[in-house]
Amino acid sequence: MSKSVNVVIVEGGVVREPELKYTGNGVGYVRFAIAHAGYGNLDRDEVSYFEVVAWNKLAEICSSYLKKGRRIIVSGTLRQNRWEDETGQKKNRVVIVASDVKFIPSQRRSSNNQPNNR
Repeated sequence: MSKSVNVVIVEGGVVREPELKYTGNGVGYVRFAIAHAGYGNLDRDEVSYFEVVAWNKLAEICSSYLKKGRRIIVSGTLRQNRWEDETGQKKNRVVIVASDVKFIPSQRRSSNNQPNNR
């Protein structure tokens, strides 16, 4: 059996403010969500939403610099979390465990609609 591959790279906009939390052992983590609209498709039906979790130093960086609306590229692995809710119903969620987050510079436009090269 060959080694399996679990790699994901998604570009999107942050749709929920990250909030830094700590485990009982003092390990920092942050959760947030991003939306990916595909190849320029602005149809709301085509938007995909992804939950993201980052740990340790990356969590601190995300907590400090990510804001709702910011465009980023997240790379990492997929992990499926499974649990039972209060009623005993089985639940699951697939999240991206971030190993890297790249910040995409905002493209400010000047009054003549040309890119601002500052």
